[in-house]
Amino acid sequence: MAGNASPAHLYRETAVNTANPLQLVVMLYDAAITSLQKARYHIEHKDIEGRSNALNHCISVISELQSCLNLKEGGEIAISLDRLYDYMKSRIIKANVDQSAKPLEEIEGILENICSAWRELVKKAPDGGRTEANRGIPRANLPGGDKHPNTELKSFNISI
Repeated sequence: MAGNASPAHLYRETAVNTANPLQLVVMLYDAAITSLQKARYHIEHKDIEGRSNALNHCISVISELQSCLNLKEGGEIAISLDRLYDYMKSRIIKANVDQSAKPLEEIEGILENICSAWRELVKKAPDGGRTEANRGIPRANLPGGDKHPNTELKSFNISI
């Protein structure tokens, strides 16, 4: 931690460092949603640089979520999420080119729905999703029970 970091930055860094992997997924979704909200604000205020930065950050977060998918063993859920992430990124790029907030509202709604499902998983996981077998990297307890036992979170790269 840098000696001159703001208290808000230190708080966020501590939150990330102490979160369990399921909570980190929720943080990523929250970061993407916040970036979309910032982009919509910048579109309204005709701030091209701010809009582009916010949308680039959102695409980076979605790409990070996408890179965590285990397409080999994750079943239909992982494949569907992969396609959905591609769709969201293409809509974000279109919104940036067209300088339009409408596609961003659509993507924000999709992200909110997915994030609410992850929040429920966090609430229901008695041990935060940690298992002895994978040494702290949880298998996601996705809807469908044991149907997708090999869906696991591989890594995270969260910028705060």
